[in-house]
Amino acid sequence: MAEKSLYLIDGSALAYRAYYAFIRNPLTTSDGRNVSAIFGFTNSLLKILRDEKPDYIAVVFDTPEKTFRHQKYPEYKATREKMPDEMADQLSDLKQMTEYMNIPVIEYPGYEADDVMATLANVAEEEGVRSYLVTGDKDFAQLVNDEIYVYNTSGKGSDPEIWDRDAVKERFGVYPEQIVDYLALMGDSS
Repeated sequence: MAEKSLYLIDGSALAYRAYYAFIRNPLTTSDGRNVSAIFGFTNSLLKILRDEKPDYIAVVFDTPEKTFRHQKYPEYKATREKMPDEMADQLSDLKQMTEYMNIPVIEYPGYEADDVMATLANVAEEEGVRSYLVTGDKDFAQLVNDEIYVYNTSGKGSDPEIWDRDAVKERFGVYPEQIVDYLALMGDSS
């Protein structure tokens, strides 16, 4: 019997990627509304459904609430730019479209999508389900093991990169369990 698969999509990251992919030539409706994020995001979702045929899938979004990290360090992500209004205006329609596709949208106030995805992947691992974390965020490399992979959508070309332990080692020069130290030494502007 084939192992079941769970695809957890970093919705906020995928929406940003889709929005900026069309930044020079935005897709607009006849009344001038920008729909680039919705279009690119939907195409990416459909590609995953068609090519990977996941047994389980969910899209996880960040919420506007402060997280526990902000309580510990008020300057957390202080240098991050505000989401462009044209993109923010698309998020509710994007989430609604995802639900119309019968794909659960998960948001947990006070936690980032990263935290929720990591928790769900760890629970899935305990249940014998292989997880693919759909993101281009290098922080996810620390979660990679024999049952959790990064499905990197921001690689060169149109095909995603699947990061297993060896791919993490090749890309960063360290294994997943060393990523926290690697990133701490490297620093992060956020």
